[in-house]
Amino acid sequence: MIKKIIKYKDKFRKIILTSILDFVLCFMLFIYEPIIAYSSNINDYWFNFKDMIVNNIILFLIVFSIIFLFNLLFYFISKKLDKPFIYNLYIIIFFVGFIDIYIQGNYLAGSLPTLDGSPILWNNYINQNIISILFLVLVILVNIILYRKFNAKYDKIVFYSSLLVFAMIFVSLISTLFTNKEIYVEKGNYASTNENINVLSSNKNFLVLLIDCVDSKKFDEVIKENDKENIFKDFTYYPDTLSTYGFTRDSIPFIFSGIWYEAQVPYSKYYLQAFDDSKLFNMLKKQKYDLNIYDDELQILNNDKYDVKNIKIVNSKINFLSFVKQEVKYVLFKYLPFPLKKYSSIESMDYNKCKINVDNDNTLFNWSDQKYYDLLDNIELQENNYFQFVHIEGGHLPYDLNENVDTIENGTYDDKLLATITIIDKYLTRIKESDQYNNSVIIILSDHGFNDYESVGRQNPALYIKGINEYHDKMLISDKKVSYVDLNDSIYQDLLNGKKSFELLSDIDDTRIRRYLYYKDYDKMIEQTLDGHAWETDKLKSTGVRYER
Repeated sequence: MIKKIIKYKDKFRKIILTSILDFVLCFMLFIYEPIIAYSSNINDYWFNFKDMIVNNIILFLIVFSIIFLFNLLFYFISKKLDKPFIYNLYIIIFFVGFIDIYIQGNYLAGSLPTLDGSPILWNNYINQNIISILFLVLVILVNIILYRKFNAKYDKIVFYSSLLVFAMIFVSLISTLFTNKEIYVEKGNYASTNENINVLSSNKNFLVLLIDCVDSKKFDEVIKENDKENIFKDFTYYPDTLSTYGFTRDSIPFIFSGIWYEAQVPYSKYYLQAFDDSKLFNMLKKQKYDLNIYDDELQILNNDKYDVKNIKIVNSKINFLSFVKQEVKYVLFKYLPFPLKKYSSIESMDYNKCKINVDNDNTLFNWSDQKYYDLLDNIELQENNYFQFVHIEGGHLPYDLNENVDTIENGTYDDKLLATITIIDKYLTRIKESDQYNNSVIIILSDHGFNDYESVGRQNPALYIKGINEYHDKMLISDKKVSYVDLNDSIYQDLLNGKKSFELLSDIDDTRIRRYLYYKDYDKMIEQTLDGHAWETDKLKSTGVRYER
């Protein structure tokens, strides 16, 4: 019996070997990597951990089975032709690919492009391409040498190397599962709806319109070139405004709260703290404002704490095929050799595309400029004080709209900014027509600036402010050196207390040095200071302080 087992084992030894490679590869790509990514970016996923892992296990089994069938195919071809070198060559190629994928995804992933929705300029990553190719050549050469020198023992090298890789990623995975308890927290599936979006108070209103990815200088240039200054005639424009971050993820909770994220705690924990301890929300609650927040990436666990009027729990489930498409994009992006990463289609990755709204609810808010523009309508009035925060695309990619907010192809950043200006005009016009313009604080701002596809030069966002009962013959311009730190420290409170926009920041020192946290990769931040104007990127200087997780 034992002899039969040994004979059977020897007969299928190579099938067993490739099956182990198959298992470890699929485990790394579709179990280990999704869990690690989820753990590091909990707030970027709308679904719960258990839902994700169930779908990834199914994906793991499917891919494992497909590769296993290929293993069998090559094995029986080599047997049929009585040419064992065919399967030996298959094992070498499989193992080379396995090791290179492991190295690419776990040791060469530090220089990956930032995923912020912008098209990735792959030609800017020549050095990464060279390093990636050199590693692949090195892996090939090492395997050729090992095969030629150890021939009969090469299979053992493959076997133990596979087990070693599995042991390393398994230990890392277990550590993550036991130390990061936040991944198990059930998400309430709260989502912003369109409810109350065309409502204002007949008493007091505090309105914030966030136009994403709008650079202050460029926006002002487009306004002037197209004679649109009159739209902002009752506002003060602050051209010398410095944001605190160059990307949306960290900018928005800071705008709400004034609390810095310095990568010392998981981002999801920071996000919830920003809501819990928000200076703005606390001030609004004390003055009995109804809160309404329109942001399709809103992530809160319990609305009892905040009582946001326009959000509700939605029943959603994962569309498996759409989920697989997004998951595979990410895995290919991270684990393929650099020259092949551009074929992952990562620019269009969006897990919201795999969301199925069980209730068929079409009232959920969408940040699309065009959808928001179509949504704007006549104002309805309520008695309670009213706060509204709206986050729309603004100048964000894709550049698919013209000045009339019609869909176009091959548009430009200027076209998208013109569409944004048209939206702002309609946004303000309906407020004026409701006769609530006088009693409304209105802040129009961007979360960060923009500098084509560069991660530097994104620190100068647009900022326009109008106070209660404020009128001008034309738009005012302030030369104050503003920081988004000032929003929660003074601007919001002064506006709530009735100050006009030109009366703000009276104690700001013209020589102040402002703080900015730069990063290209999330959670790897470099502290910078700016002794100059907000648009002077060359005057951003590193302090040497780094914040990383």
